[in-house]
Amino acid sequence: MNKLTSPPLRTHDDVLIALAKAIDIPDHLFEKATSRYEAIGKHLEESSLSQYDPKISPQGSMLLGTVIRPLDDAEEFDIDLVCKLEADKKTFTQQGLKASVGEEIKAYAKANAMQNPPEEGKRCWTLVYSKDDKFHMDILPALPDQSTFRTFLENKGHWHAASQAHVVDHAIAITDQEDKDYETVSEDWPVSNPKGFAIWFNSKHSQEMERRKNLRVNEGVYMKVDDVPDHKVKTPLQRAIQLLKRHRDSMYKGSDDAPISVIITTLAAHSYQGEQSLSAALKTILMNMEQHIENRGREKWVQNPVNPEENFADKWPKHPEREEAFYTWLAAAQRDFGRFMNGPISSPPDLFKSAMTQTTYSKVANRITTVAAAAVATSLKAETEAYEETGRDHQPWVS
Repeated sequence: MNKLTSPPLRTHDDVLIALAKAIDIPDHLFEKATSRYEAIGKHLEESSLSQYDPKISPQGSMLLGTVIRPLDDAEEFDIDLVCKLEADKKTFTQQGLKASVGEEIKAYAKANAMQNPPEEGKRCWTLVYSKDDKFHMDILPALPDQSTFRTFLENKGHWHAASQAHVVDHAIAITDQEDKDYETVSEDWPVSNPKGFAIWFNSKHSQEMERRKNLRVNEGVYMKVDDVPDHKVKTPLQRAIQLLKRHRDSMYKGSDDAPISVIITTLAAHSYQGEQSLSAALKTILMNMEQHIENRGREKWVQNPVNPEENFADKWPKHPEREEAFYTWLAAAQRDFGRFMNGPISSPPDLFKSAMTQTTYSKVANRITTVAAAAVATSLKAETEAYEETGRDHQPWVS
């Protein structure tokens, strides 16, 4: 909707949803990024690597539906992709795979007269588009690794995890210049499973996603649920993660100490209990995130839900300032969102004002209406009662 037809914001949920939409990737950029990586995929399918059936697919926040704008509108969206070749570790070394994929990405850039040559990073190739496109792509070369990963899990005694074929079958071996076997033929590659993680993540909000897609069908926007694109629907879990990541960004401004997105995402997904409103989801998530951090001796663990041997907080012991930063951020997020949801809707968390450009923030602020105190009190009472109806024990909401 344009500014003239956008409805006024009358509840805390209205404001939170508007803020989340304001920091989301716009539909036209999402669709442009999708068409760009599909074009790279087509190039690879017809390239010298065609015998390995190369496939490009999104990973990370692009796959999970939790992408957020950069803090500065002049900066670019970071689109994370995987380029998987159907080959084995006897065919390629990590270095060889990275070089082979890199040569074809360079050929694609040259054929399309791209001004910026691809850049090689520790794990990925970065393809930088024009300033008008507003995004760059990090492409991670990979090979299928389900058999090796399943055996690894079994040898570690994780029999249940190993039996989850719908997750394990998406495991991939990836390249890493800092790996000891980077230049040699080896079965021991770094492993990842972004699709498996997405399957786990989606299981945490699938019921609410289905409900929201049905609403779109009932509104006549789509003919059937299967027609509704995932990126056209956002659940309270996805919106909550977007807001929490932006709150984090506004506190740490790109510092290495900032809580990493995968920790925020994992803890939020564990904490979410299917709430249908964003305000209720934020309350549940913020008051329960800490409960999903394990104490294993002297070490804190945020376990990768699809790889029990991986600790997303593994940097904390060597960098205690990062552990401290996480708990500092969590307390600040509880305080800031708590104050907003227990106060007038005209006072969104102050950090959002500094975390958005004036233009972006004003689009939300201009829609906030002055509501009578009684109406605010009624709204707060209704939201609180709806939350308490869940019957769960929880800490008092921080005000």
